Amino acid sequence: MSNITFQKYWYLGVFGFVGFYKFQFAIDYFQGQGALWDLLNLLWFFWFLYFLPNKK
Repeated sequence: MSNITFQKYWYLGVFGFVGFYKFQFAIDYFQGQGALWDLLNLLWFFWFLYFLPNKK
């Protein structure tokens, strides 16, 4: 357990929470009410990868 450290820019993982706000736009696309560009809002969730710790 002591060999696990956070990534250098772990605080950037907070941007992943924007994905929850933008998730409705992606749902709208699948319901036929949004544009294809609305699917790009799902990319906000990739910021959560900064929260994952690294092994030394």
